[in-house]
Amino acid sequence: MQEIIRNLLKQKGLFICRHPLHSKFDFEVSPYHILKQKKCFKTGCVEFIWRCKIHGKNIDCPRGYKHVGKNCFSCKHYYEEKICRKPEALVDKETLQKFFDDLKDYEYWLSTVEGKRVSFSGIITAVYPSLVMTVDNNRSSVRMNGFLIKFARGYIGYDLFDDTIYLHIGRRFLAKWQPAPSDELEFKARLTNSRGKVVLIRPTEVEIEKNEGKPIIDYSKALIGKTTGTIVRDDISLCHQCPFGALLDVIVLRPKRNIYRRFYCLRGVEYSKDCPVRLEQELIKNSNQSVEI
Repeated sequence: MQEIIRNLLKQKGLFICRHPLHSKFDFEVSPYHILKQKKCFKTGCVEFIWRCKIHGKNIDCPRGYKHVGKNCFSCKHYYEEKICRKPEALVDKETLQKFFDDLKDYEYWLSTVEGKRVSFSGIITAVYPSLVMTVDNNRSSVRMNGFLIKFARGYIGYDLFDDTIYLHIGRRFLAKWQPAPSDELEFKARLTNSRGKVVLIRPTEVEIEKNEGKPIIDYSKALIGKTTGTIVRDDISLCHQCPFGALLDVIVLRPKRNIYRRFYCLRGVEYSKDCPVRLEQELIKNSNQSVEI
């Protein structure tokens, strides 16, 4: 009997958190973030904000600084503001309890396939670089970690995984098979769980059916995008279908170790509302003719 499986660790519409860092996602957070990563669903989290009694009051800083920082701790004008935040459920108690029950079933299923080789087939929705940014105090660098092929859904064995799933590939795979959106891909690979995402790795026995999709990214374009790209600073909901978007894993080493993800624009557009790619698509849609940007 075929099962329909959904990634409940990434289910939307369940929780919000009012922390300013979540504002670009309309304060929505994934179950994975609050149940597995931060583990803050029941207890919440405490944040200490650095403040200055005279900053912003047209009074010059006695030490000549323009903002509050770690060099201000011994100043008489420095103080800390303690802020407590706790995630909120967007659904009623019955729906929330059903989610937790279903989550146990999903985690059991995941435990039976994680680390094992599975057969998979699905239709490609996007191909983009896998990027990693390392932050060490004020220094940062971005490196490539292969590529990700995205599927909106697909079959793991005989079961339908009715949620986003990724295949991690290398440069040689990209050059040999030239995967593109709308192509149908079938292969065997090892299933892994990457911070809530289901990622297939080390594909073998690959079969591909080309469906007139044109490859958008190649190694050279990815290298250029890695160098010229930037993190999107505002609403990323406008970028989800963009071929020039990529997920960026950020690893902070110092001052405080942390790991998180951001949305990275390979075209270097920092604010989605000003994106020329989206503007071009809107103009083409309205005029049915190509426009040079």
